[in-house]
Amino acid sequence: MDAETAKALRGRAKAALTRTKNFIEKDDQTFNKNDISNKLEKLELIYTEFDQANGNAALPFESSEMEEFEAKYYETKAKLQNILENLYVRTNAYNDNSDAFENVSNVKSSNFK
Repeated sequence: MDAETAKALRGRAKAALTRTKNFIEKDDQTFNKNDISNKLEKLELIYTEFDQANGNAALPFESSEMEEFEAKYYETKAKLQNILENLYVRTNAYNDNSDAFENVSNVKSSNFK
């Protein structure tokens, strides 16, 4: 992989991570299990792409850039996992007590800020 391709991959991965983070933080965002599961899978691919681009010896990078990306990645991943866990808890509570809960298949983003 040449330096130009590696730089483009790195930029694309950073942009994708930012879009995922913004998706979570968007006000009045409604989440469902499939959306969050898909975002978690995509997040793994984003990390792999960024890591591969940084593994290219032709393109030097600052370790601070990797640290910044990793911090944002792990923060975003933790939030997605938290949302997914809460969706499962609410769904299980709904299934156990269907009379006590209304629609819980979706969760608003304001619950996770």
